[in-house]
Amino acid sequence: MAHNPKLNVYILTLNKKKEEYETFRDLFKLKYNCLANETDKNIFEKYFSEFLNSIGKDDFRKDNKSKKVLGAFKSSPNEINYSITYDSQKNVIAGVIDGGKYGILREYADIDNKDDKKVLDVKQAVLDKFYICLCTPLNSKYGYLLVQSYTEETIQDSLKNFLKQLFAHEDAFYSVIIEPYVPDKFVDKFQKEARVRLFTYTSKIGVSEVLRNEKIIVKEQAFEVTIGLTPLEQSFKPNSEELDGIFNEFDNMTLQDYKLGDFKKKVFIENEKKRKANFNIEKELSNIKPTIYLEDEGITVDENTGLPDFDQIKKFCAELLEEIKSEYNRKIDINE
Repeated sequence: MAHNPKLNVYILTLNKKKEEYETFRDLFKLKYNCLANETDKNIFEKYFSEFLNSIGKDDFRKDNKSKKVLGAFKSSPNEINYSITYDSQKNVIAGVIDGGKYGILREYADIDNKDDKKVLDVKQAVLDKFYICLCTPLNSKYGYLLVQSYTEETIQDSLKNFLKQLFAHEDAFYSVIIEPYVPDKFVDKFQKEARVRLFTYTSKIGVSEVLRNEKIIVKEQAFEVTIGLTPLEQSFKPNSEELDGIFNEFDNMTLQDYKLGDFKKKVFIENEKKRKANFNIEKELSNIKPTIYLEDEGITVDENTGLPDFDQIKKFCAELLEEIKSEYNRKIDINE
């Protein structure tokens, strides 16, 4: 579970400074000094060259804030070709990148010989392999990013920081806006299979107020009080009418002089495979954003290496990308 591969989806939105500039074509033509009559193929090739060089073609790209590195993956140092490729007709860059954390003095050891230890210096990174699929339609201000990572290892923040710099221009575009997105079919599936495992009411309350009768006084201090409600039936579904009824009942109860209705309310749900999500009940149920676990989607993982099948991920992401583009375009009513 600790290294379970997952997929995150993001919508990119260019953030223009001037009205005359809006699309990725506008951005790339400005950044790469393209000619007025330059073909889209040439424009995209210049963009890809910059992408590959900047993400870490010959040297790692260091993210000093997160203490992580990124780099284009090659199967061996002598390889000429990188795993990251592009398709100018589909406006897609995709492939495997290396990434991992550095800046911590660590040791590694043979699991069959505890005393056989070696030191990892702070300038050495522990790498994982991650698949990315980035689509930037030239005729649009919207782009799509699919990032495969793991439950405990991810490069998402470092990758987003990189893209914010890549998709900006001093005169014409601010940093790109990057927002998480979960395709409707995953949300619908999770909600269909979901059951409630816990409700909570949470609030910070001053100790001296609540516990004055017990003569316990702690100056300038507060505690977070949480009241949990666990359904005894394992099949309780989180539909809005049932939730409204439950919370209407408990909202009027009090803890000392505090109404529970003034507390922050959350519902914790999970599906049949014990995939979990935490949900702020003060928002709509449709805001639940489940994680896309790739093993649930038929992606196999090598038992010896723990690595997912990247060929399967490539096919899965290519098909999912087309669904996302169609779905998102309908929602915002645009044509590429």
